[in-house]
Amino acid sequence: MKKIILIITLILSITGAAQKNIKIELSESYELGNIILALTEYGRTDPYDVQKTPPYYNEIINYFEPVKDHPLLKKVNYSRKDWKKFLGFRTDFYAFSFDEQGLLKRDFPFNSFGPKEVDENLELINDFVNKSNYRNFYKNHQQFYNTIISNYKEYYYINDTYAFLDKIAQRPSNEGNKNYVIAISPLVGGQNCHRDINSSLTVDFPNIGDDLILGNLKGNLARRILDNHTVFSEIDHGYVNPISDRYSKEIAESFNLENWDKKSGYPGINSFNEYMTWAVYDLFIKEKFPNEKTDSLSAIYHKVNIRRGFIAQNLFSEKLIELYKKNKSLDKLYTPLLQWTKKAGKNISQPSVVNANNKEFKKIDLNNMVVQFTEPMKKTTTLQLKLFEYIDGKEAGNTVIIVKNPIWSKDGKQVKFKLETAYKNFEMRFYIWNSMAGFYSQQGILLNPDNYLLLAS
Repeated sequence: MKKIILIITLILSITGAAQKNIKIELSESYELGNIILALTEYGRTDPYDVQKTPPYYNEIINYFEPVKDHPLLKKVNYSRKDWKKFLGFRTDFYAFSFDEQGLLKRDFPFNSFGPKEVDENLELINDFVNKSNYRNFYKNHQQFYNTIISNYKEYYYINDTYAFLDKIAQRPSNEGNKNYVIAISPLVGGQNCHRDINSSLTVDFPNIGDDLILGNLKGNLARRILDNHTVFSEIDHGYVNPISDRYSKEIAESFNLENWDKKSGYPGINSFNEYMTWAVYDLFIKEKFPNEKTDSLSAIYHKVNIRRGFIAQNLFSEKLIELYKKNKSLDKLYTPLLQWTKKAGKNISQPSVVNANNKEFKKIDLNNMVVQFTEPMKKTTTLQLKLFEYIDGKEAGNTVIIVKNPIWSKDGKQVKFKLETAYKNFEMRFYIWNSMAGFYSQQGILLNPDNYLLLAS
């Protein structure tokens, strides 16, 4: 009997380690920041940073129609180049709450990215809250918010995530009594972040998928696995970053940013940590879902990361997976991994299309289309392209084209094919983010995702 009790106690303690001090929040102040950004011109028109899942998004647009011209919305109408202000405005709302008079007040000195956009616009924000009757909107949607919160942990495999990370890496000893919060909003479309609020609280700010928002919790396992990356790749920073700190000297010597990073905006060790956190995600889904085609799911986000500037994410992940088969301790994988990055980095370069991004539509023969590359490419038997039609200088539509049996040059630096399209003026792109297919160099690096050609038939 004592043995049974001991075993049960051990199981509970292990389970507790994966679950303890984790709270999911959709707070009134944080949602206010997201709604304000959603109502700006940028929020309404940008396809990425604000998630526009109906019916919730439509309800926001309708409810706040009377204050669509409020001066606050022009003041905080950030653009993609102002990402620090945009993300800082959204994230810093976590440090605020409403006082007894219904005014927004700062609770603690958290600042996420430098700009203090909330503090500087506090008077306008309080005026917007009052004139829009925001607090009534939030109150009326409480049941909707609570449903998302209650389903979040299971849908995103939070306990499985912690169990896996605790198995392969040791959480820092100073995190024993630390509280961990996942702050969510149905409106967050991108630009996730992981922040230590203070010495006792860490908060992740991920986006959430349509299926969770709409309550579609069963069925589309592939979509659910892909959605998991949004929070997994933030949580595992808490495991990866401390290990990387111990190897900071070796990383500086063996991970040359000039080779591995193409203007990601992540300096030094931070770039390495992005590579590592995503590679650990690949380890997790491969082990957690052995019967699923996780390689194809990983490939989709490798392409996304490559566009962010991490041009060899696929190669980095493949190497970590290879090393993990021999040793399940993440700490012990750093030395052989860094030995490899130092050697492999010398051969990494991102291929481009010759004469890409030309400034005017160039007349071509659709029956004899020729594309040249700056270096040898893998000779695929099909090509996947995306064509954007232009009429009177404006995009009028787009379509994905599959080209079969292209003719490659012997050295792989040129490909010829017949292009079937009714478009007269169009942009031809070579990057389709949610597809496994793509143009890769013989070294395994994806073609510059921003390359395109302006063509006329």
